[in-house]
Amino acid sequence: MNNIPLKSDPRAAIWLLDSLEVMRVLGVKVLLVAQFHKGELKGDAPGIDRTVDVLKAVAPRAEKSGMILGLENYLSAEENLRIMERVGSRAVQVYYDVGNSTDKGYGIYREIRLLKGQICEFHFKDAGFLLGQGRIDFAKVRDAIEEIGFTGWAQIEAAAPKDLILDYQANLKYLRGLFA
Repeated sequence: MNNIPLKSDPRAAIWLLDSLEVMRVLGVKVLLVAQFHKGELKGDAPGIDRTVDVLKAVAPRAEKSGMILGLENYLSAEENLRIMERVGSRAVQVYYDVGNSTDKGYGIYREIRLLKGQICEFHFKDAGFLLGQGRIDFAKVRDAIEEIGFTGWAQIEAAAPKDLILDYQANLKYLRGLFA
């Protein structure tokens, strides 16, 4: 959906709907709905309106099946909250990426708290740094996550550019120690 965007290409809406059946067959409960590159929503009011319309049409089916459509984008927590409010379905939540939000200058510790009950999963990354060695204080991320009572999944999305396997192993070890 980055190159064939939900906000402007009718095929993406069909694929989103089709994804619900694929999710059912695979036993998957969360679908990451990426909105980057050609699908970028920041500053695109008509694109946001179209996205809301599509989500309103698909969300009831997702909700009925117990599935979640997780929005990942460069919007702030407040902007995502407005989208979710307009859609009006618990099946639409935020797939919160602490790295993306840090890149955009958002206060991630505050945003996590603001999105309480609206985050389906997390992406943990930090712009080419090993986790815990860069810009993001993951102890503060953990504190915010614990404060909102989130108990779902967090994905290590990207590693530092050294050795992919070793970097992921180091990130996993770090997070296991932090989230013990």
